[in-house]
Amino acid sequence: MPRPFSHTVATRIVPLAALACAAATLACAQPAGPSGPAYAANRYTPPGPAALAQIKSWSAADKLVGTTYFYWYRWPDRHFFDDDAHTDDALTDHFPDPQSVSMLSKAWHKKQMLDVMDAGIDMVWPVYWAAPGNFDDPEFSLYVKGLTPLQQALDEIRAAGRTPPKVGMFYDTSSLLNSVRLGPKHKGGTDLTTPEGREVFYGTIRSFFCNVHPRHWACIDGRPIVLLYSSGFAEKYDQKAFDYVYRRFAEEFGGVRPYIIREVSWNVKTDSSYQWGSSLAGPLIRGIAAVGPGYNDTAVPERYTPIRYRENGNFYRYSWLKVLRSKARIVHVETWDEMHEGTDICESAEYGRTYIDLTRRYVKHFKAGTVPAEHITLEHPEPVSRPPDMKRGKEFARARTVSLKIDGRRIATAGIYPVKQSDGRYAVVEHAGQWYIASDPDFDTRYIYFTLADPFWFDTRGTAELTITYLDQGSGTFQLQYDSYDTRAALSGAYTNSDTVTRHDTGKLKQHTFRLTNPRFANRENGGSDFRFYVTRERLYIKSIELRKID
Repeated sequence: MPRPFSHTVATRIVPLAALACAAATLACAQPAGPSGPAYAANRYTPPGPAALAQIKSWSAADKLVGTTYFYWYRWPDRHFFDDDAHTDDALTDHFPDPQSVSMLSKAWHKKQMLDVMDAGIDMVWPVYWAAPGNFDDPEFSLYVKGLTPLQQALDEIRAAGRTPPKVGMFYDTSSLLNSVRLGPKHKGGTDLTTPEGREVFYGTIRSFFCNVHPRHWACIDGRPIVLLYSSGFAEKYDQKAFDYVYRRFAEEFGGVRPYIIREVSWNVKTDSSYQWGSSLAGPLIRGIAAVGPGYNDTAVPERYTPIRYRENGNFYRYSWLKVLRSKARIVHVETWDEMHEGTDICESAEYGRTYIDLTRRYVKHFKAGTVPAEHITLEHPEPVSRPPDMKRGKEFARARTVSLKIDGRRIATAGIYPVKQSDGRYAVVEHAGQWYIASDPDFDTRYIYFTLADPFWFDTRGTAELTITYLDQGSGTFQLQYDSYDTRAALSGAYTNSDTVTRHDTGKLKQHTFRLTNPRFANRENGGSDFRFYVTRERLYIKSIELRKID
């Protein structure tokens, strides 16, 4: 999955009218006059010494709990429905009073923050999707504007003599896609090894902390926390991009350096790390710990991810017990209110305040360093696959081999079927007089997905060989990623890596055979797929695929 446990919204975004920015409550106001170049670093003004002096911080020795805060809802036109008529429900779980929900409502934010406090959570990480290039766009600018009523709510809570949650940044790195940040040609991803790419990377972080007052910052040793989502949306990246962020932030924010907690897909050095996906895979302890209540994205179009049943709270209890027995000092609760994928712990129509109460109980144990005398046995130790389709391809129930090939301009399927996905488009194309099924060369669609006839293979142990015949055209590599029983691989084995094949631009047809010792093929990849090819650089031209049962 290119977007592990993707939290980016699958609903179509309805264009919104531009809204006035209540800049007076912001730590930094927009500079007067024209906004200047689309990627200008000075789009917002950093806080001065007086504001920075209001930072209050935890130390690295403190035990802390944070949660990802999906603050981008607005009834009824933003992320509630999949259609303009507002009839196609986009959510798996639901807010008790949806009409009151708005990212621009101080009252709604205040209700959520009071509930976060009731859960014992120290800080929230708003999922931030604004980026250089889209700050003035009427859709994406809401991610900046929604921070204003959040801070107003926090200030009201503080004025009432209570201690509200602190605010860190969850950097939704899908905003690195040019189509999100409205960059050049509106396709591809940002190359963080270039000067412009580094400025976009830094500028996104910069804009968040310009628009959140330092008195609200969630800090460790005086350094504001940034959680990074997956690296998969960066065209390229290197350690220098992160060094640039540290240096530039310190230059503009009075010597303060950010405290960056990267998702483990980033192969760089930062202050700490975490792994996304605990709501589905179970507790993940990588630098900081992550727990979640369960996962169900059946409401999201074109999703066929397995379901992690909540089991009346037992999965959440089981996850917390694992964390309490670890040495983790920071816990990421995934998530506060991602209602599309059913990973929410906030008050909901489905669960009431059950998960707020559970969180408060386990946070108390976490802070005290105690473990309750509980033992949880899960009814479903692993995520449950979506039900198989035993009608399509029933003629392959007793077959030893299935295949797909290009016959003229036609895809001839014999138990292997291509699957179109937003991150895996394909086309039948002509190249040098021959026809192929080919991957899309765009950055954000570098995968090409396939599924098997379920009667041939579904959630069954065995050994197989997959042979691909491809055109050795261009440079770059491709890699088979298949659904297996290897729980060490991504998504409990759903994306198990094979060996990598390098192309040498000979212009000839070549074959490569992958031996699969532990395939599962339970429709657990995007779109209900069983395997995919990850393609770098030029598109991959495929002539045929054959999968054989070995035993």
